[in-house]
This record gives sequence, C-alpha cells and structure tokens, in this order.
Amino acid sequence: MVWARTKLMIWDYIFEPVRQIKITYAGKDPGSLYKKINELIRTVLNVPDAYIQEREFTWEKTAGNEKFDVGWDINKVYDFFSYIYLEMDLRGSSANGEGRATIIIRPRLITEYPQDTIWQQSIVYEMLRRLWHGIFYHKKRMEYLHNSKELLITFENALKKHIEEKTHA
Repeated sequence: MVWARTKLMIWDYIFEPVRQIKITYAGKDPGSLYKKINELIRTVLNVPDAYIQEREFTWEKTAGNEKFDVGWDINKVYDFFSYIYLEMDLRGSSANGEGRATIIIRPRLITEYPQDTIWQQSIVYEMLRRLWHGIFYHKKRMEYLHNSKELLITFENALKKHIEEKTHA
C-alpha cells in the first residue's frame, strides 16, 4: 500500500459484475461463525493481524437471545502498489440456540500510484508510469486478480463447508 497524500487509485471488483458475495445461514449457534471467520481470514487468506480491523462490533446477549453485528476491513498486500481490500460483515440473531446469520463480503483489488512530488505530478513521469503499467505491471495485476479470485473462492468454500458441517451435526 502506498502511503501518500495524493494518489492515483485503480479499483477492480474481483468478481465482475458481482460486487459482493452473500452467504446466509439458519440453524444452531450462528454466533460461532464469528470465530470461524476470524480463523479463515488468518489461515486461508493468510492476512496478519495488523491488516485486519474490526470497524464495528456489537454483540447483545439477553436471556436466551443473542443479536450480533460485526464488520471487518481487511487488506491483503501483494506488493508496494497493489492489495486486496475486503469489507466483510456478519449480522445475525439467535433465540434459544437457533437463529440466522448473514455474511456479506465485498472484495476489490486496488492499485495505488503516489502523486505527491513535483516529479510524480509531471507529464513525463505520467507517460513513463503509463508505459511501465501497460507493458509490465498490467500483467502482474491480472495475476493478482486471478490469485484473488482463487483465494476468495477457497475462503467461501471453507466457510460453506463449516456451515454444512454445522447443519448436519
């Protein structure tokens, strides 16, 4: 990720034209999905703790009832310019151990080019950057996009497998 005040950003939705993945679960103990999602973020996506931010965490527990709303912002860094940005939300409720949960994942591949200095704002730099991007880096970004699709499909399949095991247990 580029740490610059001014930057050119290129966003690609990983599953075009689908902009989000939605998984719904109804059954026993939907709150346990929180732990499973945290585990899969670290194991399947291989994202260190420093790049995972819980932007929202609400968990209400009353006599036999539970209501939860959790949101994560996740960055998986590929190189200095490109990374995956995931917005993930888990919402649900349960009464007496039975309930529903919805998981929404919004993945994007983002490439950032800094434009802070006079040199980076010049027309010569922009022409060279576009040439470099077109000849060399575009191919690398397409590899990152393909890798991102595979990672997210693996994540989604692992989550669905966990849900399936919960419903058959």
